[in-house]
Amino acid sequence: MTADEGPDLEELMESIPPEHCRDLLAAVRFGRLATVDDGRPRMVVLNHIVDGGDLYFRTRHDARLAELTRGDAVLPVVYEVDSAFPVAESGWSVMATGHLRRMDDEAHAERLRSQLSAWARGDRDLILHLEVHELSGRRVGRL
Repeated sequence: MTADEGPDLEELMESIPPEHCRDLLAAVRFGRLATVDDGRPRMVVLNHIVDGGDLYFRTRHDARLAELTRGDAVLPVVYEVDSAFPVAESGWSVMATGHLRRMDDEAHAERLRSQLSAWARGDRDLILHLEVHELSGRRVGRL
């Protein structure tokens, strides 16, 4: 019997069900958005809000993400949030995969602006909408 097959060895990694992934997304205020820009990977740290199962971000009209979503452009993206507990050698990570576009419903955008404060200062009135198509997550360690 190998060490991996020991009867009292706990599994240290497990999947997180999608409904719990939604709860974790709502429990944190920032994460990392990854996309491809001109053939190169691009990642930015953003704070977010969860509304109706989707994610929303607030940015500047002259930001790169604003340029990439100009007009009716839609970007495939992955947004990742996580938390780690180094002393316990444990943590979790959730990824939301979907499409990013500009918010086109101004009444909804105004409501979101009142709830979402960008950590970076300056005029950040453009709301971007990540329509979530897939949620996945996993935990590691003895939580």
